[in-house]
Amino acid sequence: MPQPEDRLEQYVAKQIRAAQVGEYPEHKEIDEAENGSMVNDMEDLIQLGEDMEEMKTSREDLEQNGLLSDPGQ
Repeated sequence: MPQPEDRLEQYVAKQIRAAQVGEYPEHKEIDEAENGSMVNDMEDLIQLGEDMEEMKTSREDLEQNGLLSDPGQ
């Protein structure tokens, strides 16, 4: 079973490869972005949904890797 650090490294490498081939939209200019909002448009919403699909739940992290959530957050 891969260690959590290895899984994180694989996830980051996948994100970098996707960005290199242009899968992600370009960043918006700071004056165009809406600060305080999780998404600014439909492209951002789709990307956020895809990113969240990749994330594990607290229960999955505990069962698969023995990781506990930070209660301070």
